[in-house]
Amino acid sequence: MKAIRNIDRKNLRVGHPAPPDPTTMSEEELDERRKAIERLKTLTKRVEEGEEGAMPALRELLDESPDLAWRLADFARAAENVLIGELTKGGEHPITEEALRRQLAAMREEVAGEDPSPLEKLLAERVIATWMQVQVFDSLCASELGKPYTREADYHQRYLDRAHRRHLSAIKALAQIRKLGPAVQINIAEKQINTAG
Repeated sequence: MKAIRNIDRKNLRVGHPAPPDPTTMSEEELDERRKAIERLKTLTKRVEEGEEGAMPALRELLDESPDLAWRLADFARAAENVLIGELTKGGEHPITEEALRRQLAAMREEVAGEDPSPLEKLLAERVIATWMQVQVFDSLCASELGKPYTREADYHQRYLDRAHRRHLSAIKALAQIRKLGPAVQINIAEKQINTAG
């Protein structure tokens, strides 16, 4: 059997429950996991075909293994894949695509920082997403350099400006959250008091 790498639990997105670590599972547990994934594929097909009773069975499976829901829908990664496709010409440059995915993973870890809070993780994701948007529109603007002015060039420049403002806004929000520091919650006489630490 192929070696399975350890799950990088600290880099899981907010709301993504940690899947079981395959390196700590017995052969029987690995087999059960494979069966759950196959069952997920079968049930999603049955739901899409409108089969009666398939949706309750899918819900039951997702209740048993909540991490599987991320196999069905991860909109942040779907959007990221679209942007990567734009930057790598739809997969025409697989080496560039692989390098970019690794760069993004490193940036994501660096921007999130050590032991990030869920809010810091969300904002770090936003910083990376907006950074990619800036790169896409920057490359479109660069492709217009040296050409006569067109409405399309103006369109790309306006989108670049907007993407840049969103990127700066995401950076500012992350910096503000970090400046506040960790929040502390104290219960006094059945009342919650939140303070910044």
